[in-house]
Amino acid sequence: MFWSKKEETSATPTATVPETKDDDFHTPPNDDGNELSNMESIINDVIGEGKKGSNTLRDKASSRAESLELHKFPKEMSCMTALDELMQCMSLGGQIRSYYRYGDLTLCDKQSEKLNFCFSNSLNTEDVKEVNVQDFYKKRLVEQLKRGSSEDIWESRE
Repeated sequence: MFWSKKEETSATPTATVPETKDDDFHTPPNDDGNELSNMESIINDVIGEGKKGSNTLRDKASSRAESLELHKFPKEMSCMTALDELMQCMSLGGQIRSYYRYGDLTLCDKQSEKLNFCFSNSLNTEDVKEVNVQDFYKKRLVEQLKRGSSEDIWESRE
């Protein structure tokens, strides 16, 4: 048995493996070189097909978002709401949620970007504020659609 200290003798002889040097292991030179180039072309074809399939849906979605008119986006942004979102993200609960969902703590980049934009935009006139806020939300939507999501696979095929 494996836990006993006695050595058990076996009836089968054990074979010894001869020691080898690193010089003994070498591959013969490949004269034609076609195998490597064939493998590279296959890999490039597969990667190219994967990129074509996944990017077309994202490209369509981002082009649709870019074509949206500004008047369809919100005109107002509250700095207090942006500050609340940032504080909620930075809190212990927000960090635990981020760790649970993504496996990493977050630096709350989106929320701090929104708060910085809100503070910098508050110095502008009302007309400029509205256009800037609508443009901010439009850019956010386009970035989100370009990144894609898990819902991309559920879109209908053409």
